[in-house]
Amino acid sequence: MKKTLRVMLSAALTMSVVAGCSTQKVDNKATETPKASTETKVETAKAATNEFGWEVPSKAIEFSYYYADSINPDKTKKNSDLMHKFLLEKFNVNINKITFDAKKEDKLNLMLASGDYPEVIANMDDATVAKWVAQGKVLEIGPMVDKLAPNVKTQLGDLYKTYLTNGKLYALPGYWGSLPIPDFSAHIRYDYWKELGTPKFETPDQYYDVLKKIQEKHPKNDKGEKTYALSGFAPVTEKIVPTLAGMWGLKDGNKVSADGKITHWINTPEGLELTLFMNKIYRDGLLDPDTFINKYENMKAKMSTDRVMGFIGAWWIGWNAGHEVWQKSDPNWNEEKRFMQVSAKAATADKAYLSGKNSRSTGMTVITNKAKNPEEIVKWLNYSVTDTGTRLIGWGVPNTDKSVWNYKDGKASFVESQKQAIIDSKFDYDAGDLLGMDMYNLVTSQGITKDDGKSAYWFDQNFNDNAKWKKMMNDNLKDTIYDNTVGDIKIPANDPLAITDKQVKDLLESQWAKAVMSKTEEESRSNYAALKEKLNAAGLDKIEKYKTDEYQRRLKEWK
Repeated sequence: MKKTLRVMLSAALTMSVVAGCSTQKVDNKATETPKASTETKVETAKAATNEFGWEVPSKAIEFSYYYADSINPDKTKKNSDLMHKFLLEKFNVNINKITFDAKKEDKLNLMLASGDYPEVIANMDDATVAKWVAQGKVLEIGPMVDKLAPNVKTQLGDLYKTYLTNGKLYALPGYWGSLPIPDFSAHIRYDYWKELGTPKFETPDQYYDVLKKIQEKHPKNDKGEKTYALSGFAPVTEKIVPTLAGMWGLKDGNKVSADGKITHWINTPEGLELTLFMNKIYRDGLLDPDTFINKYENMKAKMSTDRVMGFIGAWWIGWNAGHEVWQKSDPNWNEEKRFMQVSAKAATADKAYLSGKNSRSTGMTVITNKAKNPEEIVKWLNYSVTDTGTRLIGWGVPNTDKSVWNYKDGKASFVESQKQAIIDSKFDYDAGDLLGMDMYNLVTSQGITKDDGKSAYWFDQNFNDNAKWKKMMNDNLKDTIYDNTVGDIKIPANDPLAITDKQVKDLLESQWAKAVMSKTEEESRSNYAALKEKLNAAGLDKIEKYKTDEYQRRLKEWK
């Protein structure tokens, strides 16, 4: 899975076909994929099945959809072209994907208020789906799935029932399923670590001790700029703390009791410990002072100019801000100059829970009441969820001189040169984007395909045992992965508690920064206690109760 910032922070993900306009305006216009003219449509006397197992319709299936995220306009427009033409030529399917570079929440709210929205919307969270359903803007598609989409039920299996609301189906997941690979970790400059003899560490304090020694050896970069043991970017309590809390045995920032009681990390002893850990780094002068105000690009600039020895968070950030920059910009780069992904576990924790997997997905696809032919859309969803559809959506256009895979006589095969490029960490991801890789995911699984039990949706995750650095990372972190399908709980947007939840999150970010950046440990403890009191007074206890009730309901109904 190429989770670089091109993907996860644009995406997890660069996935759009069409571009938006100004980030300054919510009501900006988007450029849609050009609709097919009558002359370009494939017309057949009767439906025929193509080589990919799709029954080609005599009349083109055509629909528009908005991928709800802030997407880079120029890149997404460029990356859409080849796949769009391929689907139209081979499948007679014309998908007009719409994207904007506005914030997804702002754009969705504007669409809802104005009534101007497309036939399909993807990447909605459950809470937003509930809001749109309550206002009658989303179609109930259960009967259509029963009639036209047997593959959807077969592929989703036991997960299918978790998408039902009072027995009705309003949304289907994109990026459901999961791979047994890590998502989050601690990071360390590997080449600098080797200079010290690769000293072992197990706990967060030991991890920091090694970072500190590395920084002492490299107090400035080659431009004379000060270096730091650790950096981060805002919002820190969302981008870093859940992984940090996992080192203390918490799951997605929560302590979960055996009976399903949810306690936010701020109300746990572990929360105080991890805060004092960060405060110690700050008081040592080794925490990037811009950590709480950094945008990602600011932090990346520091990491890629040798000013940062460590990071806590998504593994692809260490890659994107490290060797993926150096291998292109440094003519003397060698493969050991990189950030390595590692684990750390507090002595008081039974296990480090760094990567929670939500097999349900957090990005949902809905068919709105604007759909002209919803049954035709469901037919396409039924194909795209198949194993062959998974490869097509994930790996991009096959059978060209630049493709990463070929498909012939009903069999898929990797292009050996592209496979080797992944193994050698030399794969051209920009070229992969142009193939339409991961551009049209509406209901496709990111897990393992069922036909062979080994093919992964993300092309670059198919060869982990052969790829030296991926294998090393996965081996380092194999015991830090856990199933968080039941525990990934969001407050519905139409619930009054959603306002409280946002207020709590905003307060948490600003006030936790104060606790971390305290001048003494005593002051940090005092600021932490004050923060805890403020958050609970603001309604954190109510949020904990909501999540506890929902967690216990899921345990009962989903298992």
